[in-house]
Amino acid sequence: MKKINRIQTLMIGVLLFFVLTACGLMDFYSELSGDEQESVEEKVQATLTAIASEKGVEPTQAPSPTEALPTVTQTTQPTQASLGFLEGSLSYPSEFLPPQRVVAFDVDDFDTFFMTEVQSGSSYQIEVPTGSYYVLAYLINPSQLGAGPDFFAAYSQAVLCGLQAGCDDHSLVPVEVQPGETLMNIDPIDWYLPPEVDAGWPSDPLRAETGTISGDLGYPSEYIPPMRVVAFDVNSTGYYYVDTLRNQGSYQINGLPAGTYHVLAFIREEGPDFSGGYSQFVVCGMTVDCNDHSLVDVVVYPGEVTESVDPVDFYAQPGEADWPEDPTQ
Repeated sequence: MKKINRIQTLMIGVLLFFVLTACGLMDFYSELSGDEQESVEEKVQATLTAIASEKGVEPTQAPSPTEALPTVTQTTQPTQASLGFLEGSLSYPSEFLPPQRVVAFDVDDFDTFFMTEVQSGSSYQIEVPTGSYYVLAYLINPSQLGAGPDFFAAYSQAVLCGLQAGCDDHSLVPVEVQPGETLMNIDPIDWYLPPEVDAGWPSDPLRAETGTISGDLGYPSEYIPPMRVVAFDVNSTGYYYVDTLRNQGSYQINGLPAGTYHVLAFIREEGPDFSGGYSQFVVCGMTVDCNDHSLVDVVVYPGEVTESVDPVDFYAQPGEADWPEDPTQ
């Protein structure tokens, strides 16, 4: 038992010697400069290895200094709102308020627009990107109201003027929308642009480009001669026509820009050189009590067919009607 205690005491002493020697060497190592540390580090390592070899203990590598890495913090900036709102009131020069399409056009590009349709009610709201806009209102079903295809309203200088007598400036008012902003009282209620005035108002971007006129043909004879049916634009010198064959009882003119027309049928190739018109005489029923041979205004709506336009008034006497001549001759 005493022999075992002596052996244990000897082993504890060896271990204490090993620890104290290592600590002393490391303290000395920390006080040296870089080059000296490197040299001493090798010597210390060799010494520890030798001691450990003698005592049967594996050496422990000195820990390497830890490199300090930069800390990266990612900050997400909130995205700034890029949309705003336009709000306003609607009107119509009548006893009721029909469905309307409100459109905000980019002032620099009318092909860029934003819209909303109001089937009922007297106000609207449109969400638009940041920018500058013109605001207009269009009838969704103008033909059902008997309104012309070019009858629509705008937010104009006349609105800012109060739509009173003397408010004759119908130029569009640009509206600047800022991010997150709601602009109120943007009222497209100027329905009073004179037909002969061009204030630069864009047409309804959703309507079709052209319309159609169709009707029946007739002639005070046992047959219907070949005809050239012409639609005259009443607001310009433009005209459109179609040729028909012998005994053809109807016609149709396609591709007519929206607008107002007078329609006449001119005899071609056969018969006398005179024309029949779609006149008040036709609308009246062409009886002995009908004596008004003035031409009827025919309204063409985009994407629609205006039917029953029958140019069969061949009964006007010279001087009773001032009809245009065949423009194709």
